[in-house]
Amino acid sequence: MNVRISAIWFSLCTLCLGGETPFVYSASPSVGVVLPRGGQRGTDVTVTFNGGNLSDAQEVLVYYPGITVSKFEVVNNNQAKATLKIAPDCRLGEHGFRLRTATGISEFRTFWVGAMPVIDEKEPNNAFDTPQAIPLNVTVQGVVRSEQVDYFQVECKKGLRLSVEVEGQRLGHTFFDTYVAILDAKRFEIATSDDNPNLGQDSSCSVVIPNDGKYVVQVRETAFQGNDSCLYRLHIGTFPVPKAIFPAGGKPGEEVEFRFAGDPLGELKQKVKLPAKGDALTRVHATTPEGIHPAGFRVRVADLANVLDTPAAFEPKGAVVMAAPGAVNGVISKPNETKYHRFVAKKGQVFDLTMYGRKAGS
Repeated sequence: MNVRISAIWFSLCTLCLGGETPFVYSASPSVGVVLPRGGQRGTDVTVTFNGGNLSDAQEVLVYYPGITVSKFEVVNNNQAKATLKIAPDCRLGEHGFRLRTATGISEFRTFWVGAMPVIDEKEPNNAFDTPQAIPLNVTVQGVVRSEQVDYFQVECKKGLRLSVEVEGQRLGHTFFDTYVAILDAKRFEIATSDDNPNLGQDSSCSVVIPNDGKYVVQVRETAFQGNDSCLYRLHIGTFPVPKAIFPAGGKPGEEVEFRFAGDPLGELKQKVKLPAKGDALTRVHATTPEGIHPAGFRVRVADLANVLDTPAAFEPKGAVVMAAPGAVNGVISKPNETKYHRFVAKKGQVFDLTMYGRKAGS
């Protein structure tokens, strides 16, 4: 019956159009970018969705908890606005949205949540002698254009930890290979970063300030090939910036004591209760009275027995005994270092072994 009716409808349409085959064109919405690219948790942020075919937009689809939409309006066919309410305990990092219209759903677009107040970059700040003066512990949102360098000046005391981290490539707007540096008043670089293993091609560095005075943070595209699409969020403050986390994971709902290594003020320890259900976005952030590590570290949450390696694991007879299935957490701390682990197996069993090193941000 359905096939017959469809055939009759098609024939009628063909007759009405003079024998020509009818075409139905969709009006699927398209969103190119969400501006601003992020906001501070515990605040309300008005964002603009820029794209096309948005005149019949009806709602924002929010993919992760911690953000709700308190107001939504269509501006015109190319723009819609929404007021986002970001919870005080909202997960830091990447969140995702789509726009739903009467005729379709837009592409997935990201929005980044941070812990610090957000301020805008202000020109002119493209020369070392004319930096933008800013307070510590803020997130600057800006753009780096062709052959452009942005400079920001902060006041620091001796012994203070000054840290910077940039979200550029991670914003997903364009290919943007970032470079950041901390310079003293004589323009000497005292800390630099190009590609950070934990951040992909984004950058982060931290240093203990040697003397009281004014210091300048530089951000640019590594080959000076910026453009209007090279948007960034630059975190500048006193937060910790460790280089590694140990162990690299744990069981769902388990409280784990993590060690954070590589921070300029020394190793940090922190107990964290892992979520009951982990996913690829599960991260643990080193937190001190001075601030919170913006990126954090990706950790693997799996319902497996976890063991930690020992100093004796440098040779086969000292191998750590682990369950199978299970997980062992270890550290390779020196060149040419080898670690050994032991598990019990029966003839005919098949095992899948996977090591998370670079995948875990190491």
